[in-house]
Amino acid sequence: MHENKNDLLSSLLFILYLAFLTSLIFSFRAISSISIPFILITGIIKNRIEEKTFFNAGLKHPFVIACTLFFLAQFISVVYTTNAHQAWRNIFLKSCLVAVPGAVFCCNYLDKITRKKILKWYCLILFAACLVAISHALYVYSNNHNYSVFLYHSLVMIYSGHAIQFSVLVFVALVYLFELLKEKDIFLNRYVHFCLIAFLLVFLFLLSSKLVISFFILYFLFFTIRSLVLHAATKKIAYALGIAFIILSSIVLFTKNPINNRFREIAQTDFNFINKEKYDPGLYFNGLQFRMLQWRFVPQILNEHKAWMTGMSVGDAQADLNQKYIESRMYVGSPERGDKGFIGYNTHNEFLESLLQTGIPGLILFVLITWALLKMVWERKTTGLSFVTILLILYSFDESVLETQYSILIFLFFPSFFYHEKI
Repeated sequence: MHENKNDLLSSLLFILYLAFLTSLIFSFRAISSISIPFILITGIIKNRIEEKTFFNAGLKHPFVIACTLFFLAQFISVVYTTNAHQAWRNIFLKSCLVAVPGAVFCCNYLDKITRKKILKWYCLILFAACLVAISHALYVYSNNHNYSVFLYHSLVMIYSGHAIQFSVLVFVALVYLFELLKEKDIFLNRYVHFCLIAFLLVFLFLLSSKLVISFFILYFLFFTIRSLVLHAATKKIAYALGIAFIILSSIVLFTKNPINNRFREIAQTDFNFINKEKYDPGLYFNGLQFRMLQWRFVPQILNEHKAWMTGMSVGDAQADLNQKYIESRMYVGSPERGDKGFIGYNTHNEFLESLLQTGIPGLILFVLITWALLKMVWERKTTGLSFVTILLILYSFDESVLETQYSILIFLFFPSFFYHEKI
Protein backbone atom coordinates (compact mmCIF):
# COMPACT_ATOMS: atom_id res chain seq x y z
CA MET A 1 0.00 0.00 0.00
CA HIS A 2 2.80 2.39 0.92
CA GLU A 3 4.59 1.64 -2.36
CA ASN A 4 1.45 2.51 -4.34
CA LYS A 5 1.10 5.76 -2.44
CA ASN A 6 4.77 6.59 -3.00
CA ASP A 7 4.47 5.89 -6.72
CA LEU A 8 1.44 8.12 -6.90
CA LEU A 9 3.14 10.92 -4.98
CA SER A 10 6.30 10.59 -7.10
CA SER A 11 4.22 10.89 -10.28
CA LEU A 12 2.43 13.90 -8.81
CA LEU A 13 5.76 15.54 -7.91
CA PHE A 14 7.02 14.96 -11.44
CA ILE A 15 3.94 16.70 -12.86
CA LEU A 16 4.27 19.56 -10.36
CA TYR A 17 7.95 20.10 -11.21
CA LEU A 18 7.07 20.24 -14.91
CA ALA A 19 4.20 22.64 -14.17
CA PHE A 20 6.57 24.88 -12.21
CA LEU A 21 9.27 24.88 -14.90
CA THR A 22 6.69 25.52 -17.62
CA SER A 23 5.30 28.45 -15.64
CA LEU A 24 8.82 29.76 -15.09
CA ILE A 25 9.69 29.63 -18.79
CA PHE A 26 6.41 31.11 -20.02
CA SER A 27 6.16 33.46 -17.03
CA PHE A 28 2.79 32.16 -15.81
CA ARG A 29 3.27 33.79 -12.44
CA ALA A 30 0.06 32.54 -10.84
CA ILE A 31 0.98 28.93 -11.66
CA SER A 32 4.50 29.48 -10.29
CA SER A 33 3.02 30.77 -7.04
CA ILE A 34 0.70 27.77 -6.77
CA SER A 35 3.02 24.97 -7.88
CA ILE A 36 5.77 25.61 -5.31
CA PRO A 37 3.44 25.24 -2.26
CA PHE A 38 1.96 22.11 -3.84
CA ILE A 39 5.46 20.63 -4.33
CA LEU A 40 6.19 21.46 -0.68
CA ILE A 41 2.98 19.90 0.65
CA THR A 42 3.27 16.79 -1.56
CA GLY A 43 6.92 16.37 -0.54
CA ILE A 44 6.09 16.62 3.16
CA ILE A 45 3.38 13.95 2.78
CA LYS A 46 5.78 11.72 0.84
CA ASN A 47 8.43 12.14 3.54
CA ARG A 48 5.86 11.33 6.26
CA ILE A 49 5.00 8.06 4.54
CA GLU A 50 8.60 7.05 3.83
CA GLU A 51 10.46 8.37 6.88
CA LYS A 52 7.61 8.47 9.44
CA THR A 53 8.28 12.16 10.04
CA PHE A 54 7.09 15.38 8.43
CA PHE A 55 10.52 16.99 8.40
CA ASN A 56 13.27 15.65 6.17
CA ALA A 57 16.89 15.88 7.30
CA GLY A 58 17.60 17.96 4.19
CA LEU A 59 15.74 20.89 5.73
CA LYS A 60 18.71 21.33 8.08
CA HIS A 61 20.97 22.20 5.14
CA PRO A 62 22.86 25.53 5.55
CA PHE A 63 21.25 26.92 2.37
CA VAL A 64 17.73 26.34 3.73
CA ILE A 65 18.69 27.83 7.12
CA ALA A 66 20.44 30.87 5.57
CA CYS A 67 17.44 31.63 3.34
CA THR A 68 15.08 31.33 6.31
CA LEU A 69 17.19 33.67 8.46
CA PHE A 70 17.36 36.22 5.64
CA PHE A 71 13.57 36.10 5.34
CA LEU A 72 13.22 36.67 9.09
CA ALA A 73 15.47 39.75 8.86
CA GLN A 74 13.25 41.10 6.09
CA PHE A 75 10.15 40.30 8.15
CA ILE A 76 11.49 42.10 11.25
CA SER A 77 12.09 45.26 9.18
CA VAL A 78 8.32 45.62 8.79
CA VAL A 79 8.27 46.80 12.43
CA TYR A 80 10.08 50.07 11.60
CA THR A 81 8.81 50.75 8.09
CA THR A 82 6.67 53.79 7.28
CA ASN A 83 5.12 52.13 4.23
CA ALA A 84 3.39 49.04 5.57
CA HIS A 85 1.59 48.28 2.29
CA GLN A 86 4.82 48.10 0.29
CA ALA A 87 6.55 46.21 3.09
CA TRP A 88 3.93 43.45 3.18
CA ARG A 89 3.99 43.17 -0.61
CA ASN A 90 7.73 42.65 -0.39
CA ILE A 91 7.38 40.12 2.44
CA PHE A 92 4.86 38.12 0.42
CA LEU A 93 7.38 37.95 -2.43
CA LYS A 94 10.25 37.04 -0.09
CA SER A 95 8.26 34.10 1.31
CA CYS A 96 9.83 32.26 -1.65
CA LEU A 97 13.04 32.26 0.40
CA VAL A 98 11.42 29.69 2.67
CA ALA A 99 9.08 27.97 0.22
CA VAL A 100 11.44 27.22 -2.71
CA PRO A 101 14.40 25.61 -0.86
CA GLY A 102 11.89 23.91 1.43
CA ALA A 103 10.00 22.44 -1.52
CA VAL A 104 13.15 20.89 -3.00
CA PHE A 105 14.72 19.72 0.28
CA CYS A 106 11.56 18.51 2.03
CA CYS A 107 11.70 14.91 0.77
CA ASN A 108 13.92 12.34 -0.96
CA TYR A 109 12.46 12.65 -4.45
CA LEU A 110 15.18 14.08 -6.65
CA ASP A 111 18.07 11.94 -7.82
CA LYS A 112 20.23 11.83 -10.95
CA ILE A 113 17.73 9.77 -12.98
CA THR A 114 14.69 11.82 -11.96
CA ARG A 115 16.51 15.09 -12.57
CA LYS A 116 17.62 13.95 -16.04
CA LYS A 117 14.02 13.00 -16.89
CA ILE A 118 12.75 16.40 -15.76
CA LEU A 119 15.50 18.25 -17.63
CA LYS A 120 14.69 16.49 -20.91
CA TRP A 121 11.16 17.81 -20.69
CA TYR A 122 12.54 21.20 -19.62
CA CYS A 123 14.60 21.39 -22.83
CA LEU A 124 11.56 20.57 -24.98
CA ILE A 125 9.39 23.14 -23.19
CA LEU A 126 12.14 25.78 -23.46
CA PHE A 127 12.58 25.01 -27.19
CA ALA A 128 8.83 25.50 -27.71
CA ALA A 129 8.94 28.81 -25.83
CA CYS A 130 11.91 30.06 -27.88
CA LEU A 131 10.17 29.02 -31.10
CA VAL A 132 7.04 30.94 -30.09
CA ALA A 133 9.16 33.99 -29.18
CA ILE A 134 10.89 33.98 -32.58
CA SER A 135 7.56 33.49 -34.38
CA HIS A 136 6.14 36.45 -32.48
CA ALA A 137 9.21 38.55 -33.35
CA LEU A 138 8.76 37.64 -37.04
CA TYR A 139 5.15 38.74 -36.88
CA VAL A 140 6.06 42.07 -35.27
CA TYR A 141 8.91 42.55 -37.76
CA SER A 142 6.51 42.01 -40.68
CA ASN A 143 4.54 45.02 -39.42
CA ASN A 144 7.27 47.48 -38.40
CA HIS A 145 10.42 46.13 -40.18
CA ASN A 146 12.51 46.89 -37.10
CA TYR A 147 15.12 44.15 -36.57
CA SER A 148 15.48 45.09 -32.87
CA VAL A 149 12.45 42.88 -32.14
CA PHE A 150 14.82 39.90 -32.52
CA LEU A 151 17.19 41.16 -29.82
CA TYR A 152 17.48 41.51 -26.05
CA HIS A 153 14.32 42.29 -24.04
CA SER A 154 12.14 42.66 -27.13
CA LEU A 155 12.69 39.02 -28.11
CA VAL A 156 11.08 37.71 -24.90
CA MET A 157 8.63 40.56 -24.36
CA ILE A 158 5.71 38.12 -24.60
CA TYR A 159 7.08 36.33 -21.50
CA SER A 160 9.09 37.98 -18.75
CA GLY A 161 10.45 40.72 -20.95
CA HIS A 162 13.77 40.26 -19.14
CA ALA A 163 16.44 38.93 -21.49
CA ILE A 164 19.11 38.26 -18.86
CA GLN A 165 16.88 36.05 -16.74
CA PHE A 166 15.64 34.17 -19.80
CA SER A 167 19.29 33.78 -20.84
CA VAL A 168 19.92 31.93 -17.58
CA LEU A 169 17.13 29.50 -18.47
CA VAL A 170 18.74 28.90 -21.88
CA PHE A 171 22.18 28.54 -20.25
CA VAL A 172 20.82 25.79 -17.95
CA ALA A 173 19.51 23.84 -20.96
CA LEU A 174 22.75 24.24 -22.93
CA VAL A 175 24.91 23.06 -20.04
CA TYR A 176 22.65 20.03 -19.59
CA LEU A 177 22.82 19.16 -23.31
CA PHE A 178 26.60 19.51 -23.41
CA GLU A 179 26.98 17.40 -20.26
CA LEU A 180 24.89 14.68 -21.91
CA LEU A 181 27.51 14.55 -24.66
CA LYS A 182 30.20 13.99 -22.06
CA GLU A 183 28.19 11.08 -20.66
CA LYS A 184 27.73 9.67 -24.20
CA ASP A 185 24.01 10.19 -23.83
CA ILE A 186 21.88 11.62 -26.64
CA PHE A 187 18.69 13.66 -26.49
CA LEU A 188 16.24 11.66 -28.68
CA ASN A 189 18.84 11.25 -31.49
CA ARG A 190 22.11 12.87 -32.60
CA TYR A 191 20.47 15.09 -35.20
CA VAL A 192 17.91 16.44 -32.73
CA HIS A 193 20.56 16.86 -30.04
CA PHE A 194 22.91 18.98 -32.15
CA CYS A 195 20.10 20.95 -33.79
CA LEU A 196 18.72 21.78 -30.35
CA ILE A 197 22.15 22.94 -29.16
CA ALA A 198 22.59 25.09 -32.28
CA PHE A 199 19.12 26.61 -31.95
CA LEU A 200 19.50 27.46 -28.26
CA LEU A 201 23.00 28.81 -28.84
CA VAL A 202 21.73 31.24 -31.51
CA PHE A 203 18.86 32.22 -29.20
CA LEU A 204 21.34 32.86 -26.37
CA PHE A 205 23.33 35.28 -28.56
CA LEU A 206 20.13 37.02 -29.70
CA LEU A 207 19.20 37.63 -26.06
CA SER A 208 22.47 39.63 -25.90
CA SER A 209 23.21 39.22 -22.20
CA LYS A 210 26.87 40.20 -21.79
CA LEU A 211 27.18 38.28 -18.53
CA VAL A 212 25.59 35.04 -19.69
CA ILE A 213 27.29 35.01 -23.10
CA SER A 214 30.70 35.64 -21.50
CA PHE A 215 30.10 32.95 -18.90
CA PHE A 216 28.90 30.47 -21.51
CA ILE A 217 32.13 31.05 -23.47
CA LEU A 218 34.05 30.14 -20.29
CA TYR A 219 31.92 27.02 -19.88
CA PHE A 220 32.45 26.04 -23.51
CA LEU A 221 36.22 26.43 -23.18
CA PHE A 222 36.07 24.21 -20.08
CA PHE A 223 33.96 21.63 -21.94
CA THR A 224 36.29 21.62 -24.95
CA ILE A 225 39.53 21.32 -22.94
CA ARG A 226 38.07 18.60 -20.72
CA SER A 227 36.84 16.66 -23.77
CA LEU A 228 40.19 16.88 -25.55
CA VAL A 229 42.22 15.91 -22.51
CA LEU A 230 40.04 13.35 -20.72
CA HIS A 231 37.38 12.03 -23.06
CA ALA A 232 38.80 10.59 -26.27
CA ALA A 233 35.33 9.51 -27.44
CA THR A 234 34.12 13.10 -27.59
CA LYS A 235 37.22 14.59 -29.24
CA LYS A 236 35.66 14.72 -32.71
CA ILE A 237 32.55 16.33 -31.29
CA ALA A 238 34.68 18.83 -29.36
CA TYR A 239 36.64 19.76 -32.48
CA ALA A 240 33.48 20.20 -34.58
CA LEU A 241 31.67 22.20 -31.92
CA GLY A 242 34.78 24.25 -31.22
CA ILE A 243 35.22 25.28 -34.85
CA ALA A 244 31.52 26.13 -35.22
CA PHE A 245 31.50 28.08 -31.96
CA ILE A 246 34.66 30.04 -32.85
CA ILE A 247 33.13 31.03 -36.19
CA LEU A 248 29.85 32.13 -34.56
CA SER A 249 31.59 33.98 -31.73
CA SER A 250 33.97 35.73 -34.13
CA ILE A 251 31.09 36.94 -36.28
CA VAL A 252 29.21 38.23 -33.25
CA LEU A 253 32.10 39.70 -31.27
CA PHE A 254 34.39 41.06 -33.98
CA THR A 255 31.99 42.51 -36.54
CA LYS A 256 29.74 45.52 -36.24
CA ASN A 257 26.34 44.30 -35.09
CA PRO A 258 23.80 45.08 -32.31
CA ILE A 259 25.12 42.34 -30.00
CA ASN A 260 28.71 43.51 -30.37
CA ASN A 261 27.58 47.10 -29.74
CA ARG A 262 26.45 46.11 -26.23
CA PHE A 263 29.96 44.89 -25.39
CA ARG A 264 31.55 47.99 -26.95
CA GLU A 265 29.32 50.27 -24.90
CA ILE A 266 30.62 48.82 -21.64
CA ALA A 267 34.24 48.85 -22.85
CA GLN A 268 33.92 52.59 -23.60
CA THR A 269 32.42 53.52 -20.21
CA ASP A 270 33.29 57.01 -18.90
CA PHE A 271 33.92 56.35 -15.19
CA ASN A 272 34.27 60.05 -14.31
CA PHE A 273 30.65 60.47 -15.29
CA ILE A 274 29.40 58.85 -12.08
CA ASN A 275 31.19 61.36 -9.80
CA LYS A 276 28.87 64.23 -10.66
CA GLU A 277 26.51 65.47 -7.97
CA LYS A 278 23.83 66.66 -10.41
CA TYR A 279 22.87 65.36 -13.84
CA ASP A 280 20.97 66.65 -16.80
CA PRO A 281 17.75 64.58 -17.05
CA GLY A 282 18.57 63.97 -20.71
CA LEU A 283 21.89 62.24 -19.97
CA TYR A 284 22.19 58.53 -20.76
CA PHE A 285 23.59 56.03 -18.25
CA ASN A 286 24.86 52.72 -19.53
CA GLY A 287 24.35 49.65 -17.37
CA LEU A 288 27.76 49.81 -15.70
CA GLN A 289 27.53 53.53 -14.93
CA PHE A 290 24.09 53.11 -13.35
CA ARG A 291 25.24 50.21 -11.18
CA MET A 292 28.37 52.03 -10.04
CA LEU A 293 26.21 55.01 -9.10
CA GLN A 294 24.37 52.77 -6.62
CA TRP A 295 27.61 52.24 -4.73
CA ARG A 296 27.51 55.97 -4.01
CA PHE A 297 23.79 56.32 -3.34
CA VAL A 298 23.33 53.44 -0.86
CA PRO A 299 26.04 54.56 1.63
CA GLN A 300 24.76 58.14 1.35
CA ILE A 301 21.22 57.04 2.26
CA LEU A 302 22.41 54.93 5.21
CA ASN A 303 24.64 57.76 6.47
CA GLU A 304 21.89 60.36 6.21
CA HIS A 305 19.43 58.20 8.18
CA LYS A 306 22.05 56.62 10.48
CA ALA A 307 20.64 53.25 9.47
CA TRP A 308 23.68 51.05 8.87
CA MET A 309 22.51 48.48 11.44
CA THR A 310 18.80 48.46 10.61
CA GLY A 311 18.62 49.49 6.98
CA MET A 312 15.71 51.47 5.58
CA SER A 313 13.26 48.50 5.77
CA VAL A 314 11.70 46.53 2.94
CA GLY A 315 8.93 49.12 2.73
CA ASP A 316 11.00 52.31 2.55
CA ALA A 317 14.24 51.36 0.75
CA GLN A 318 12.96 51.96 -2.78
CA ALA A 319 11.33 55.27 -1.84
CA ASP A 320 14.62 56.55 -0.44
CA LEU A 321 16.45 55.43 -3.56
CA ASN A 322 13.84 57.18 -5.72
CA GLN A 323 14.48 60.36 -3.75
CA LYS A 324 18.18 60.12 -4.62
CA TYR A 325 17.29 59.95 -8.32
CA ILE A 326 15.16 63.08 -7.93
CA GLU A 327 17.80 64.99 -5.94
CA SER A 328 20.48 64.11 -8.54
CA ARG A 329 18.23 65.42 -11.32
CA MET A 330 18.25 62.10 -13.13
CA TYR A 331 15.45 61.38 -15.58
CA VAL A 332 12.33 60.60 -13.54
CA GLY A 333 9.74 60.28 -16.25
CA SER A 334 7.50 62.35 -18.44
CA PRO A 335 3.68 62.59 -18.18
CA GLU A 336 3.52 63.05 -21.96
CA ARG A 337 5.42 59.82 -22.59
CA GLY A 338 3.73 57.95 -19.75
CA ASP A 339 6.95 56.60 -18.21
CA LYS A 340 8.62 56.97 -14.80
CA GLY A 341 12.26 57.12 -15.88
CA PHE A 342 14.55 55.80 -13.14
CA ILE A 343 11.80 55.90 -10.51
CA GLY A 344 11.31 52.34 -9.25
CA TYR A 345 14.76 51.12 -10.33
CA ASN A 346 16.36 49.11 -7.51
CA THR A 347 20.09 48.94 -6.78
CA HIS A 348 20.67 46.19 -9.37
CA ASN A 349 22.95 44.43 -6.89
CA GLU A 350 21.55 42.07 -4.24
CA PHE A 351 24.41 42.76 -1.82
CA LEU A 352 23.65 46.49 -1.94
CA GLU A 353 19.90 45.84 -1.88
CA SER A 354 20.21 43.69 1.25
CA LEU A 355 22.35 46.37 2.91
CA LEU A 356 19.89 49.13 2.01
CA GLN A 357 16.83 47.21 3.20
CA THR A 358 18.07 45.51 6.37
CA GLY A 359 21.48 47.02 7.09
CA ILE A 360 24.69 45.18 7.90
CA PRO A 361 22.84 42.15 9.41
CA GLY A 362 20.93 41.72 6.13
CA LEU A 363 24.13 41.97 4.11
CA ILE A 364 25.82 39.36 6.32
CA LEU A 365 22.86 37.01 5.88
CA PHE A 366 22.92 37.33 2.10
CA VAL A 367 26.67 36.64 2.19
CA LEU A 368 25.75 33.56 4.25
CA ILE A 369 23.36 32.47 1.47
CA THR A 370 26.18 32.92 -1.04
CA TRP A 371 28.54 30.90 1.17
CA ALA A 372 25.95 28.11 1.40
CA LEU A 373 25.68 28.04 -2.39
CA LEU A 374 29.44 27.75 -2.76
CA LYS A 375 29.44 25.02 -0.11
CA MET A 376 26.91 23.12 -2.22
CA VAL A 377 29.19 23.45 -5.26
CA TRP A 378 32.17 22.19 -3.26
CA GLU A 379 30.26 19.20 -1.85
CA ARG A 380 28.89 17.94 -5.17
CA LYS A 381 31.65 19.02 -7.58
CA THR A 382 29.34 18.45 -10.55
CA THR A 383 29.68 20.62 -13.65
CA GLY A 384 26.00 21.50 -13.99
CA LEU A 385 25.62 22.65 -10.38
CA SER A 386 28.97 24.45 -10.40
CA PHE A 387 28.47 26.54 -13.53
CA VAL A 388 24.79 27.33 -12.95
CA THR A 389 25.36 28.32 -9.31
CA ILE A 390 28.44 30.46 -9.97
CA LEU A 391 26.60 32.22 -12.81
CA LEU A 392 23.71 33.02 -10.46
CA ILE A 393 26.09 34.34 -7.79
CA LEU A 394 27.73 36.58 -10.39
CA TYR A 395 24.27 37.66 -11.51
CA SER A 396 23.48 38.77 -7.95
CA PHE A 397 26.25 41.39 -8.34
CA ASP A 398 24.51 42.64 -11.48
CA GLU A 399 20.87 42.47 -10.37
CA SER A 400 18.80 42.55 -7.18
CA VAL A 401 17.85 38.91 -7.62
CA LEU A 402 15.48 38.76 -4.63
CA GLU A 403 13.32 41.70 -5.68
CA THR A 404 11.16 40.16 -8.44
CA GLN A 405 9.30 36.85 -8.51
CA TYR A 406 10.96 35.74 -11.75
CA SER A 407 14.54 36.27 -10.59
CA ILE A 408 14.02 34.99 -7.04
CA LEU A 409 12.60 31.70 -8.33
CA ILE A 410 15.50 31.22 -10.75
CA PHE A 411 18.09 32.11 -8.10
CA LEU A 412 16.69 29.80 -5.44
CA PHE A 413 15.40 26.86 -7.50
CA PHE A 414 18.18 25.78 -9.86
CA PRO A 415 21.02 25.44 -7.31
CA SER A 416 18.67 23.47 -5.03
CA PHE A 417 17.46 21.36 -7.95
CA PHE A 418 20.95 20.44 -9.21
CA TYR A 419 22.31 19.85 -5.70
CA HIS A 420 19.65 17.76 -3.98
CA GLU A 421 20.03 13.97 -3.98
CA LYS A 422 18.28 11.23 -2.08
CA ILE A 423 19.74 10.98 1.40
